[in-house]
Amino acid sequence: MILSPDILISLSTLVMLFAIASALSAWSDGDFPTVALGALAAGVGVFVYGYWSLPDPQGWREVPDAFISVLSRVMAGL
Repeated sequence: MILSPDILISLSTLVMLFAIASALSAWSDGDFPTVALGALAAGVGVFVYGYWSLPDPQGWREVPDAFISVLSRVMAGL
């Protein structure tokens, strides 16, 4: 089962945000952020795959639209 591109874009955006925060935290502690950079690379890969899976991409406007779509699906399921 392949997830919807909107779900992939939303989840990968959140993973990338947390990975950047983790990388900054590890770097400020003096460590090399190996795991955070791996998570960031995975997030970018899933984001690109999700974006290319869209039938008619409209540019960067797709990111907030994806979050709104996922939120509406969650609210409809309640």
